[in-house]
Amino acid sequence: MGSKRERTVPLTRWQYFTKTLYHDAAAKAEFEYDKVIYLKSEELRRIEEGNRRINGALLVLLCLIFLTAIRWQNIFFVVGCMVAIVIGQAVRFLRLPRDIRAHLVDSGRRKR
Repeated sequence: MGSKRERTVPLTRWQYFTKTLYHDAAAKAEFEYDKVIYLKSEELRRIEEGNRRINGALLVLLCLIFLTAIRWQNIFFVVGCMVAIVIGQAVRFLRLPRDIRAHLVDSGRRKR
């Protein structure tokens, strides 16, 4: 049989969000997906900068939960703050553009 067909997986907003969840996406002007290195648009970098501030506020809220939960021992406060964190993550997700590919430009470089 001939050569293998290159399988391309569509990049969704959810995939982009989860791939950039545990590091500071705004710190990099490039994004690697499916061994292709993309350059981010200025608008996407601006959105990620705003998401950085939201993430910082959520981190402060998480620290507040741990510090006050020891003192107050109130489950309703902890649950309320956790709900606020989930809502904050949803806001971060919804701020991303629906069509991520429109905001990424192929740099021509490939990761091995």
